[in-house]
Amino acid sequence: MSFDVMSWFAALVPILVLLILLLRFRWGGDEAASLGLLFAIVVAYFVFGGSIDMIASAVAKAMWTSVSIIYIVFPALIIYEVSRESGAFIAIREGMQKFTPDKVLQVLAVGWIFNGFLQGITGFGVPVVVCAPLLVGMGVRPMAAVIISLLGQAWGNTFGTLGIAWDGLVSQADLSDPTIYYQTIIWTTIMLGIVNLISGLGIAAIAGGKQGLKRNAVTVLFLGVLQGAGQLAIALVNTMLCNFIVVSISLVVIFAIGKLKYYSKTVELFDANPDLKSDKLDVGNIMSIQQAFIPYAFLIVTAVVVLLNGTIKGFLGQVQFSLSFVSKSTSLGFKTAAYANYAPLAPFIHSGSFLLIAALIGYCCYSNKGYIKAGGWQTIIKNAMGKTVPSAIAVVGLVAMSKVMDDTGQTAILAKGVAAATGGFYPLLSPFIGLLGTFMTASNLSSNILFSNFQQQVAQMLGIGKAPLLAAQTVGGSIGSVLSPSKILLGTSAVGILGREGEVIGKILGGSLAVCALFGLVILLSY
Repeated sequence: MSFDVMSWFAALVPILVLLILLLRFRWGGDEAASLGLLFAIVVAYFVFGGSIDMIASAVAKAMWTSVSIIYIVFPALIIYEVSRESGAFIAIREGMQKFTPDKVLQVLAVGWIFNGFLQGITGFGVPVVVCAPLLVGMGVRPMAAVIISLLGQAWGNTFGTLGIAWDGLVSQADLSDPTIYYQTIIWTTIMLGIVNLISGLGIAAIAGGKQGLKRNAVTVLFLGVLQGAGQLAIALVNTMLCNFIVVSISLVVIFAIGKLKYYSKTVELFDANPDLKSDKLDVGNIMSIQQAFIPYAFLIVTAVVVLLNGTIKGFLGQVQFSLSFVSKSTSLGFKTAAYANYAPLAPFIHSGSFLLIAALIGYCCYSNKGYIKAGGWQTIIKNAMGKTVPSAIAVVGLVAMSKVMDDTGQTAILAKGVAAATGGFYPLLSPFIGLLGTFMTASNLSSNILFSNFQQQVAQMLGIGKAPLLAAQTVGGSIGSVLSPSKILLGTSAVGILGREGEVIGKILGGSLAVCALFGLVILLSY
């Protein structure tokens, strides 16, 4: 497909519409996504030559992909409602006092380390929908809880989820040369380590203000270096387990740190949620923190047993559902691939199934102990459904907008335009290509599949080494996971502030772009 300035600006229109509606006019994700989709369709048809059946095929792909996302949202909301109905969140808040009375360290333990642990094994938005409600239950304001959860999962988006996003990058780029392969790993892990450090310091500042940042800086630096250096060392040997191993170790270490005398002092949150002050436990039927974590413990155990055991995963993964799509072409020559099995959904190894099992186990245990009264199940399902429906509308709209842009060549034109306009300065903007991919698709894996080969081709065109650009691609994608409207929707839905997605983006947009620019500058100067 040829590139021209007018088509580039046309492709930019749907994204601008989405951002303006979210940031300037504070529209909800469902409304903004619907209008963004409309503009994407108009541009696809009138500018990029996409036929009606091609656009319909892209929307069908998006709807099928959305099923996988919604299957995470609904069970996660059930877990939340089960925990709320049973009083588990109050028990967690009280029980964390036994870990340490320093509430800022509590937030770091849940929002940064435990969050990273979940990203290491599950991913796909699970850390956000699990940790955001936990943080709210610990006294964090809902908006801050969503931002903290987004920050905490960012660095694990490449080597987390058992390295699936890294595998996507390797599948699209030629890394057969061992030297280039290991150079890409080193570049990637160093930058991700910096992302992790920035996230940890940011979470400490959000939870504790300037004093919280100052008080926890050494702890964050220690854990950040432990995780960053550990991931680098292990990734050179095993990319599938490198993130999971280091976050597992970090989870043990931070609970040991909480026992230090330094953290025996009571420290309150900088801006605690006042709505939780009236929460009280039934003194005659107090739940322990171990009981409160029952659903999450089963979630972890189930995911680890299934995903780390190749035999079990292979056996359960045999049951799959998928759709088939034929190849389509625009009048401008952009062609989509044909799929015999598009985005296969394997329900028995899907994160949504793990969440659903955990929710049901939690409900049964709490009901048996009398923590959930008669009629509680109906309340749980009603509340979960009420939050899922508007979230599902937004998810479908966002994914459909992304897919229409992708299938009709709009996303590719945006990337090519950046490369053509910047020339030798392209490395400065290389991380933003990865960010764009994840912003649009809510997946670092998808971003890497979309743009890894493109980054490689630009490196060859400019006659420069491709390892830094490929690293910039996936690191930019990891940073983009913080800004992805689809992932933000998971958090806002889980804590009951659906419709405030624009506020979330507005608070973290500047910092995310600044980190990408910093990495781009370093890469540019390295050549």
